[in-house]
Amino acid sequence: MSTFGKSEGGGRRFAPRSAAPLVGLLTTMQGTRSAVIVDVSATGARLRGKDLPGKWSDFFISLDGVVTFGTVQWEDGDERGVEFDARLDPGDEKILLDKIRDARGIPEFKAAFEDWTSGLAH
Repeated sequence: MSTFGKSEGGGRRFAPRSAAPLVGLLTTMQGTRSAVIVDVSATGARLRGKDLPGKWSDFFISLDGVVTFGTVQWEDGDERGVEFDARLDPGDEKILLDKIRDARGIPEFKAAFEDWTSGLAH
């Protein structure tokens, strides 16, 4: 599975990314869409979903109780790379990392997420 940016940090991004089988709600002035958070860091995420906003769109996203504002930086088909307006609070980052760790332990969820991120479930 590919990841958005470098998962260990470096390059243009200094925050490590974690593969994230999470579902979030992305809200713009045009409405709200659900999106799979493919990977996430304290400064941004890679999302996948239908009819997500285009490049340079502003949004707020709710990820398992963590809410942050951001901007779409790139788009490729059903994927979007987003940058958060502010780095996630360490407590919020821990919440997401704990959710990721918990979700990875559920075999059925992991298999479904792998299908979704590879495009098999579309």
